[in-house]
Amino acid sequence: MDTHIYNLQIRVLVYREDGEFAARALEMDLLGYGKTEREALEELKQAIQAQVSFAHQQGNPDLLNFPAEPEYFQRWEVAQRTALRSGLLGDKSVKLAARSLVLSFTPAEVKALRSRRFKEIERVCA
Repeated sequence: MDTHIYNLQIRVLVYREDGEFAARALEMDLLGYGKTEREALEELKQAIQAQVSFAHQQGNPDLLNFPAEPEYFQRWEVAQRTALRSGLLGDKSVKLAARSLVLSFTPAEVKALRSRRFKEIERVCA
């Protein structure tokens, strides 16, 4: 088993919603959607990267702390226990309604996020 050190770890709940996959970052209450789990996770990762970069650029770490509703944390715990039971104990009777994942960012990735800059855009009123 390899050991990896990460600066930033975010729990993610992946589930089906309205015919597509949703990936929700629990600690930040950000969402990604896609036709596949991979697409939903990639969209979520981009949203997390944008939020981390924006919070750093604004010098406001409070922009990162928006936890999801308790229901999603409970669903993550159930999915985690179910995956352990199914994966480690080989329990074939277990049906996964959701997947529990952890997105991890290395120190180099976090450093790169801090150096990203957003351009000022001209506001347009409709």
